[in-house]
Amino acid sequence: MALWDRLKDSVQTMQAQLSAKKSHLKSGAFRDASIAMCALVAAADGRIDPSERERVAQLIATNDVLQTFPSDDLHRRFEENLDKLTADFDLGKVSAIQEISKAKKKPAEARAVVQIGIVIGGADGYFDDSERAVVREACFALDIPPAEFDLEPHAADDQADAEQETHPGAALPGDELQVFLKALASGTRQKLFSHFANGEELTVGEAAERAGLGASTTSEHLAVLRRGGLLRSIRTGKLVRYRADQENITELLGQLQSYLLAPSAPQDTRDPITSGWPREGSETG
Repeated sequence: MALWDRLKDSVQTMQAQLSAKKSHLKSGAFRDASIAMCALVAAADGRIDPSERERVAQLIATNDVLQTFPSDDLHRRFEENLDKLTADFDLGKVSAIQEISKAKKKPAEARAVVQIGIVIGGADGYFDDSERAVVREACFALDIPPAEFDLEPHAADDQADAEQETHPGAALPGDELQVFLKALASGTRQKLFSHFANGEELTVGEAAERAGLGASTTSEHLAVLRRGGLLRSIRTGKLVRYRADQENITELLGQLQSYLLAPSAPQDTRDPITSGWPREGSETG
């Protein structure tokens, strides 16, 4: 069976499973998690293409399970999630994952949210790697093994990793360093992190007050900085404080230096005469 046919059958099977239990999928947590999942899938490659935005919005409006909820409300929530992803993809992604994680209290709803992501992502007959990756992240947020939905990385991904190890000079920065760099790409997060540079430990409220930001916005930015390896969170009872992770920052800066100063591939210095290459200006025939 062709790959497209297998994917189509899988999507149809999942949609049928969702439809069979739609009478039990009516909670606000399921609604919010599903719409956040749809937004993540629509923006999976880090950009929001207008045609993809419209396509996913139409899929939401016509989905048998999601039709349980008012269409205007679904559309508004979808646009709000996409607006956050457009303004700052990493911050918007953190917000979407937080919404998705609300469904993990009910395993049946959590699995339905993952199925919604796969159904939406595979509706065009091609569930690409970036879409698989965001649904896989959602699985982790919902405490569901990605293998349950065949969302483990492809063997081709493993082969690509092996080739990068074999040819380190051509390798791009690793995932950990990529997240570190993205966390620092925002001017707001740079200013926020500056309040931790002297070794202080701050709560979300304290950091928000110093940065002049809302508590919710500050919390989301701090989550991105923590995921990027710049901050550590320390919990004492119900109180959570953040501080700079100096050891990890030093390690990541070492990785960045190694990447930036890695020697380029050696140029071929063979003599054009002895190698059989034509001399400059000579004719070949």
